[in-house]
Amino acid sequence: MLILFYRILSNLLLIPIFLFFLTRFLLGKETLKSILQKFTIYKSSKLNVLNKKVVWVNAVSIGEAKVGMLVAELLKEKYKTLHVILSTSTITSFKILEKYQKKFTIIYAPIDISIIIQRFIKIWEPSLALFVESEIWPSTFSILKRNSIKLKIINARLSKQSYLNWKKVNFFSSELFGLIDQCIVQDKNSETRFKDLGVKKITKISNLKYLQKEPKINKNDLKEFSSRFKNKFVVTMFSTHEGEETFFIESFKKLRKKINNLIFVIIPRHIERTERIQSLLKKKEIKYSIRSNKNSYLKDSNILLVDTFGELSLFFKLSKIAVVGGSFVKKGGQNPIEVSFFKCPVLFGPYMYNFSEIIDEMKKNNAGIMVLDQKELEEKILYLNNNASERIKLANNFTKLCGKRRKRTNQLIKNVFESSNV
Repeated sequence: MLILFYRILSNLLLIPIFLFFLTRFLLGKETLKSILQKFTIYKSSKLNVLNKKVVWVNAVSIGEAKVGMLVAELLKEKYKTLHVILSTSTITSFKILEKYQKKFTIIYAPIDISIIIQRFIKIWEPSLALFVESEIWPSTFSILKRNSIKLKIINARLSKQSYLNWKKVNFFSSELFGLIDQCIVQDKNSETRFKDLGVKKITKISNLKYLQKEPKINKNDLKEFSSRFKNKFVVTMFSTHEGEETFFIESFKKLRKKINNLIFVIIPRHIERTERIQSLLKKKEIKYSIRSNKNSYLKDSNILLVDTFGELSLFFKLSKIAVVGGSFVKKGGQNPIEVSFFKCPVLFGPYMYNFSEIIDEMKKNNAGIMVLDQKELEEKILYLNNNASERIKLANNFTKLCGKRRKRTNQLIKNVFESSNV
């Protein structure tokens, strides 16, 4: 009953929500394409999915989108006649997924308004919906159930705070979570929390990000930067957040006095923050280069600021150390698994709670190092600079750990698909 009320209310808010997205468009946070598709207005026809069974994979942002793509590829590999619609919500994640447009239908996710979701289902007619990680959409879940479309949450996780928030509105959440046909969870804590909130069928596997395949690297870029970074000790800070760059720049200034061939590569989580980071570097009077602007490349610049998409692998390949962003501020960290392909040791801060299971395994297997503060970060970078054997051991341990997990997770998720009647 409460979900029905939510659906009616969402319909009444259709025009104000449209105006909200229009404002975002004027601010450069949306494109015309993203707005139209979020309101289920598509330029292309549905011809490519006719006479095919359709699976809808919804992955909201970058991390989820990568998992969604991995799952989509597994489904396509196993079920040749299947058509996968892969939806996402952000411009950044859409750009990452666009290159898979020939294999899958890549669209912006419809907004959780009843009339919009009804139109979406009428257009695409999915037989199965797979939502990635922690997205809970009341209108969508309700309408999927009403249309007898199976709903599964894959790589599901639920933080302690989110769980407590849902418990506060148990009169609503018990009905909502009961609409989920299955949760495929990545850790024990999430398993317990989803069960308590009313999900009947739960399968614990592991983090599906272990399924990631070795990314391809542009050979020309690799050649260029291998030459540029020759005989340099490269440390890459990836997916950094507000507050961390100041922290890293201060560390760089101190470490540069002790490691004269030191190079820092800073890759922000959101590239629109590039100008702000440039201002910090200018303020600290540090020479730097911008990845997208080759005219900015200076021989004596010791920091490279990466403002391009999809180049993490390139810099992991070239680095002696990778430092996880979002882990030195309370953002929960970022996924370190991609680093495992490139024989590069990983350092991370104290706030890795979004990847607690992975981090626990890294600690147990001496496959990464947690540092608590700026001083300890500088100490560990200096230590690893002076101890190549320790760098190699850490990197090899991480590669081995991820390889084992990848094999196990791949088999388990295939078993899940076999029982899904896809």
